[in-house]
Amino acid sequence: MRSYNFIFSNTSPYRIVRHIIFWIVFLIYFYSISFLPTKNSDLYTAKIYIEGFHLMIFIPISVISVYISLYLLLPRYILPGKYFKLGLVSLALMVGYIFMAWMIAILLGHLTTNFTLNHFPVSIKWFQPIRYGIGLPLTSAVFVIVIKLLKHWHIEQKENDLLQRQKTFNELQLLKSQFQPNFLYDALRHLFYLIQKHSPESPQTVLKLSDLLSYILHDSEKNTVPLDDEIRIIKTYLELKKIFYPDRLFLEFKEEGQTNDIRVSPLLLVSIVENCLGHFSKEITHHLDISVDIKAQNKSLYFLLEYSTDIEGENAILPDKNWVKSRKAIELIYPGKHSFDLYYENGTTSLLLVLEDGEIASALNKEQFVLT
Repeated sequence: MRSYNFIFSNTSPYRIVRHIIFWIVFLIYFYSISFLPTKNSDLYTAKIYIEGFHLMIFIPISVISVYISLYLLLPRYILPGKYFKLGLVSLALMVGYIFMAWMIAILLGHLTTNFTLNHFPVSIKWFQPIRYGIGLPLTSAVFVIVIKLLKHWHIEQKENDLLQRQKTFNELQLLKSQFQPNFLYDALRHLFYLIQKHSPESPQTVLKLSDLLSYILHDSEKNTVPLDDEIRIIKTYLELKKIFYPDRLFLEFKEEGQTNDIRVSPLLLVSIVENCLGHFSKEITHHLDISVDIKAQNKSLYFLLEYSTDIEGENAILPDKNWVKSRKAIELIYPGKHSFDLYYENGTTSLLLVLEDGEIASALNKEQFVLT
């Protein structure tokens, strides 16, 4: 994390250190290309090293070029895409850099030779101004701009990714919250009815409802929960429904495999069952047979929900809109790692959900929603 902050952080300490390191490397590179020995013996003479040191006088041009590029050309012309104006401004700057390099070359010539201006060699009057007024400043400016663009692209991608993760998390929390009021209203209504009747099942119902409320209020805020906990809540939910509708609801529950190795998003499976029961419980004169079969294999989860009713015709099929929220939640949590199949045959509607690997997308981790 420290190396990442060093490269991408915009805080002053990191920026200052980055700039210092860059210019140290640049000075070493500049000095190494400033002397070109014609033969091996020149490497053992002090003159060639002194001449290379003299050429360091051109460094301010590269410094000016780098910072003008970073704080003028990049934000005002390159990022907004004003390339025509960029070309005009760059041309004017190159002329200025050449003039500065020519003046510095003349000054260096006066300091290091006894020639008059008219007798200066071509290397001083033309080669050095072109090399150190165009070549090196342009190279250093392009290099830092490319680095800055790559950093800008990376940070932009990261911000977009984090914003998408935040959106995904908010959508999922909304889907979870929509489950709570529907269930609580129905449960409290039936509990009040049982208490009024002085039903012996009232204490047991209160305990089951308490367990469900605890799960909804506390565990639903977690990123994941063990599959065993979700199964326990499904059973509690179905048992409550059986208490509320003893003569109309017929339940069958199967469980197979190593469920303790899998974690799921809380309320994901419960909400699927609730979508089914919540719809048919409104039909007060009809019966519902429901079967839940959960199988865990190779860290993948197979969830099969089957139901049949004595309601005839198309009304026996749960409307697609009831599954929209469940589909949406699954797509958000398991993008590309799930299958959701719904089909009707011989009076029985079947829903098969397969969750691969039993893993939850890291996008649901609230701790990651910080833009740095």
